[in-house]
Amino acid sequence: MPAQAVLYSDFLLDTHPFEYWAREPVPTYDAGHRAPETCRLLGNNIRYMRVLRRWSQEALGLEAGLHRTLIGAIERAEVNTSLGTAEKIAQAFGLSVAELLTARPPAGFRAGRDTCND
Repeated sequence: MPAQAVLYSDFLLDTHPFEYWAREPVPTYDAGHRAPETCRLLGNNIRYMRVLRRWSQEALGLEAGLHRTLIGAIERAEVNTSLGTAEKIAQAFGLSVAELLTARPPAGFRAGRDTCND
């Protein structure tokens, strides 16, 4: 039995104009754009809770079932994390996602590299 040619045009149901495909790119946080305030708040709260418990990013990652580099990216607000990931981190701390988002670190807390140094 001979093979039958398949044409892509047979499967196109709706063609979009050129303007649909030639849109401006979506801004990324690492290209000089600021992350949303919620991402920065979540990252600062995660770092604060982690430092309170004297956990490393790797320890939190193991507790939450996530990779340590993802924990770092969330803390630096480089990624817009999903609710599922936020829930895993909150459960590792014994909190709800709402508590993790509404907690505020004290005014003197600095979220820098030297925060954990004693």
